[in-house]
Amino acid sequence: MEALVKKVPVPPYVAYRTLKNFVERYKQGLPSRIDRGLMGSMSGAAQSQVTTALRYLGMITENNHPTDLMKRYATGEQDEQETALREALQNAYPYIFNGSIDFSSITGSQLRETFETHTSATGETIGRCIAFLKDAATDAGVIVSPFLTQKKTRGGSARKRPVTSRKEEPRSADCAPAKIEVVERPLAHTLSGNAQSSLLLTGLFQRLPKPGTVWTKDERERWVQTMNNVLLLEYPEA
Repeated sequence: MEALVKKVPVPPYVAYRTLKNFVERYKQGLPSRIDRGLMGSMSGAAQSQVTTALRYLGMITENNHPTDLMKRYATGEQDEQETALREALQNAYPYIFNGSIDFSSITGSQLRETFETHTSATGETIGRCIAFLKDAATDAGVIVSPFLTQKKTRGGSARKRPVTSRKEEPRSADCAPAKIEVVERPLAHTLSGNAQSSLLLTGLFQRLPKPGTVWTKDERERWVQTMNNVLLLEYPEA
């Protein structure tokens, strides 16, 4: 049956932040067409990847005209932006958000296999596709599986990070790793020494929204259910 699966084109694999930074320029209003003339500060490869990503997400037409979805994502208030982005992801990734996969508990291997089965992406590109989807889903208010965040720590690099983080932070403030580290620092003080050794718990708590922000009842319940699943894995019942 797998041979009958029709593969879709390669999903977005540009850095999500690159796409978001581009769209945020048009908070006050969108141009009538999204073309490379608006992307002068980007490399040629990034221009192509951003355009392809917007088209894949249904935010621009084949002729590069912004759709209503992109207008809501670019110019709406935060809640409307999140809703528009969730709709875009659900429409663009039906093989993931069709109800057959629980994105709040999927593993990295499962997600990679899903991309291999349903898309034309291969090799390292799949890893970049997963990174884009994970970051976009987080921005859309979707609960991202903590099992997708386990590989952030490599070998002994986690021990070296606290020693060098203060010196490296200023020159990497615009990159994703620095952003992750800012979240991890207070978390280390929040969790007990024993709990810190659990990558699953650490990753899950990193997905909590900032205090004071809107967190819907449905999203809260899914987070709690994921927490219960992780606790069962980390602390087997007698």
